[in-house]
Amino acid sequence: MKGRVCAESIVLSVICLADMFATLFLVSIGAAGEQNPLMSACLRQGPSIFVAAKVASFLPFVVATEWYRRRNPAFARSAARAAIVLYVSVYVMLTARANMI
Repeated sequence: MKGRVCAESIVLSVICLADMFATLFLVSIGAAGEQNPLMSACLRQGPSIFVAAKVASFLPFVVATEWYRRRNPAFARSAARAAIVLYVSVYVMLTARANMI
């Protein structure tokens, strides 16, 4: 287990990064806007600020989860799974709200 990152940490990171890249692409072609007011403010400051804020919003959790996993793997895995469900749920709700007529 030493040196390996748990699947949940990888999944959460991939979801967050995919959201970030999709947002940057869709905003750049005028097809979407950032629904999170804080991230929208970061995006208005420029893509590099947006990327830094996005990474800073999930990387500390992933690092803490991986650190804590050495002490209590079951809790760390459950926390990461809860974060995945929460992130995807909020994403779906905000996307649905943004696209309702």
